[in-house]
Amino acid sequence: MSATELPKPDVVLGGHFGKDHERRYAHVPFDVPAGRRQIHIRYSYNDQIDSDPTVGGGNTLDIGLFDERGIAESSAGFRGWSGSEKMEFTIDESWATPPYRKGKIGAGRWHVLLGPYKVGPRGCDWTVEIWFDPGLRSPWRGVGSRRVDPDPLPEARPGWLRGDLHCHTLYSDGDSWPPEMLSAAAEVGLEFLGVTDHNNVGHQLAYGPGGDGLPVVVPGIEVTTYGGHWNAWGTDRWWEFREPESKAVERTIRAAAETGAVVSICHPKPFGPPWEYEGVSGFHAVEVWNGPWEQLNAASLAFWESLLRRGDRRAALGGSDTHYLHASHLNPRDADSLGTPTTWVQVGDRRGVDAILAAIREGRSFVSESPRGPQLYLEPDPARAGRVTVEVRDGAGAALVLLSEAGAVDTAAVSGPAWDGTFDVPAGASYVRAELAGANGRIRALTNPVWTDRL
Repeated sequence: MSATELPKPDVVLGGHFGKDHERRYAHVPFDVPAGRRQIHIRYSYNDQIDSDPTVGGGNTLDIGLFDERGIAESSAGFRGWSGSEKMEFTIDESWATPPYRKGKIGAGRWHVLLGPYKVGPRGCDWTVEIWFDPGLRSPWRGVGSRRVDPDPLPEARPGWLRGDLHCHTLYSDGDSWPPEMLSAAAEVGLEFLGVTDHNNVGHQLAYGPGGDGLPVVVPGIEVTTYGGHWNAWGTDRWWEFREPESKAVERTIRAAAETGAVVSICHPKPFGPPWEYEGVSGFHAVEVWNGPWEQLNAASLAFWESLLRRGDRRAALGGSDTHYLHASHLNPRDADSLGTPTTWVQVGDRRGVDAILAAIREGRSFVSESPRGPQLYLEPDPARAGRVTVEVRDGAGAALVLLSEAGAVDTAAVSGPAWDGTFDVPAGASYVRAELAGANGRIRALTNPVWTDRL
């Protein structure tokens, strides 16, 4: 039987969300009888619109599911969350619709998780239909990763790796399987890949560890709340996303960091969606570059720089936020392709996940427009205190700008495929960092700061 041939549902739930319930989750209970092996859920609602932050005037309703083990924070009963991407899904003992988890269908009280992300003028009338043991077969056919030989890329400094820290698959709102994403990352020459599907970790097992001719997989999750998103790498569990208040968000961020995860605020820019949690701390980094530079990343850079200016030492990183590998209107040169931008990390002779996470946490990294560079290395001058050295590779024609909390403190024109320079740090500066800009003013690469108390 296919999902289009289903009989009358066993359970029908319904209700209404008004504007006062917008961005607040509801847990809708239903009872599962003993002896069931499969559950199929379908939902619908009026005035449906896309989740894109620029679209308004209607409703966007997110959905997830908890089983009989409960709805508490960190509960093992969390079976998955698909936002508004999937209008129906199946959980079977032996398979499940990504991103939901397969497994035993326990008897007892389950909960459908409903999140009215947007509520239009007429309110949101919703219906959830539930079938027990409809006998659906899995329509999902996974694929394996394949080793590729990428085109040669400019050589990095010894001990540096290039990678992408932000991407999505069928386990959230992407169009490809994790092994396909990993192979695509290998094709563009990436050496590590941060995997960050929304509010799920099921994709991590589907990726595997990488390596052996493929990028190293840095396991992660994009914790997607209604006031902003944050990435956590080095974690294999879901983190609370249902509480939109700042105090709850900070508590969860700090809890993730205490487990050893590296935490970064995602795309704090208009339509990112933006970061709305003023004053929240406890994170390690900020995604200052999300997708091509022209996509309002100057706002994210300004957000990060405001932290630096008050002495808040958070690292800068980038991620492409790639979602689509198969969409017919896209090709490798289009927006949101893997490695646009690329984050470069200094790991020395260690190439594993722990070394990559340590480099991100400590700011031993820079960001460039692509895996081809340009490469931009900033470090203290070992020969003289109070100075820094800059090396630029493949940045001919760009303008180098050295910045402190006071703004630009020095500039230089970059010529040739390899360029280097030495600069005095202004008296009184707390830090200096470097940027490369093209002739059109577009940023091509940027570094983390060198703090002057470490010179």
